[in-house]
Amino acid sequence: MLKVNSLVKSFGGLLATDNLSFEVEVGTLHAVIGPNGAGKTTLIRQITGETKPDSGTIIFDGKDISDIPVHLRSALGLARSFQITNIFPDMSTWDNVALAVQAHAGHSFHFWKDARKDPVLREPALVFLKQVGLEERADIVAGQLSHGEHRQLEIAMALATRPKMLLLDEPMAGMGPEESKAMVEILQGLKRKLTILLIEHDMDVVFTLADQITVMVYGRGIATDAPEAIRKHPEVQAAYLGEEEVSA
Repeated sequence: MLKVNSLVKSFGGLLATDNLSFEVEVGTLHAVIGPNGAGKTTLIRQITGETKPDSGTIIFDGKDISDIPVHLRSALGLARSFQITNIFPDMSTWDNVALAVQAHAGHSFHFWKDARKDPVLREPALVFLKQVGLEERADIVAGQLSHGEHRQLEIAMALATRPKMLLLDEPMAGMGPEESKAMVEILQGLKRKLTILLIEHDMDVVFTLADQITVMVYGRGIATDAPEAIRKHPEVQAAYLGEEEVSA
């Protein structure tokens, strides 16, 4: 689904991505991990088109997207959860997702009130809310949702664009244990249904969810492998995981 080839991006003397290459297979959850400053956010911004690489290529679903703008990448089926999800806090959870369905269908936002009545928009919106466990909160004003529920709503809105690949940048950030557990269950439910690229600091979450893991250090990819191989990789342990293995 995604092939990153020899990606290079520098900011002055700092190499944010240093000849980085890896592939994400269709239908897998691929995690990218690394310490702060490893270049993970810059990588995501290059994949979405917000930052242009100095060299290298990005192939998405067989197409070279290295030079095309953000909105065209979205149209091809690439969704970034927090990029897409400008929540309307005074509208209901259901209405927020209906608007995302409406936007994907290409209708004008000048007619946003129709989203509250149109079953063509509301019925699929409820399906996406069910996928993230928010169907019982559909009529709640979005501004009254908890932090974790906001993240769930963001993912529902991203799903409403019917992506081929979902990019999630720190979806567990700021969550308590129960909210994190709920998010893990949501992502487990989405696995195999679509391809996911996950940036996450919580190693327990990563090793629970990931099919493949790429480890970045100072812009370089030092390893890409299955979780158990990454857990035992000596360079990974030295650079990121520490001397002791991360618990499963």
